[in-house]
Amino acid sequence: MGAARGTPSSLRRLPLLSVLLLPLLGGAQAAIVFIKEPSSQDALQGRRALLRCEVETPGPVHVYWLLDGAPVQDTERRFAQGSSLSFAAVDRLQDSGAFQCVARDNATGEEARSANASFNIKCESGRCAHSLTFNY
Repeated sequence: MGAARGTPSSLRRLPLLSVLLLPLLGGAQAAIVFIKEPSSQDALQGRRALLRCEVETPGPVHVYWLLDGAPVQDTERRFAQGSSLSFAAVDRLQDSGAFQCVARDNATGEEARSANASFNIKCESGRCAHSLTFNY
């Protein structure tokens, strides 16, 4: 067979394959990788917007959002849509700040945070008319 020439080619490939699979087989944690991270963007007051977040992991993860470090609670106006954050109507007072997507593997405790993203909220005529009262 090929005894004189050495080992069959399938066995010669084994070291390369083992190097590629070693982190998975050796029990090392596979990192949570962001495929799409949220990015800062312009938005119009009262209009729809979406902050995208997609992660790749070997197992299930819980994805949630922070606004200035505090967890974002779902409302009718602002809510999680899959792993992204959807806005039915952007509000310059409630949506000002740094949003961050967080992915957590509850089995291993591994957590990854995206870069911060914010809105540059612009007003159309009459859409930013919030009543402000000044007492002197």
